[in-house]
Amino acid sequence: MSPEQLDLVRTSYAALGERRTAMAADFYRRLFAADPGTEALFTAGPDVMAEMFSTELAAIVDAISSFDVVAPRLHDLAGRHAGYGVEVRHYRLVGDALVAALGAALSPAWDDELAAAWRRAYDLVAEVMMGAAGNGA
Repeated sequence: MSPEQLDLVRTSYAALGERRTAMAADFYRRLFAADPGTEALFTAGPDVMAEMFSTELAAIVDAISSFDVVAPRLHDLAGRHAGYGVEVRHYRLVGDALVAALGAALSPAWDDELAAAWRRAYDLVAEVMMGAAGNGA
């Protein structure tokens, strides 16, 4: 991931401001529409899930440029997700839902360059998490 892509991810997430939780709620709507079975993986209510997701994503975005900082967080997150029943196939669904929700929330600033930066950031996070969960990259 290039420094320019890191900057795009950070500045675009910061630009969401108060809309972060709404973007996270849209992410869950998109994920559940793509695979209704994923809804059973979550036990908290939609508002709680959206708040937790936006907070976790902010922490990951903050730390993503430092592997030593972000890796332990992702390993912990991967373990929790594996315990919830998350499978390898879910990672692609999550990435697609996240990129689509970010695109909608960041419109009209969303473009191919920003989409590629977010896709690359998500892929890096997913690879670390799948490896930590024993699912391979």
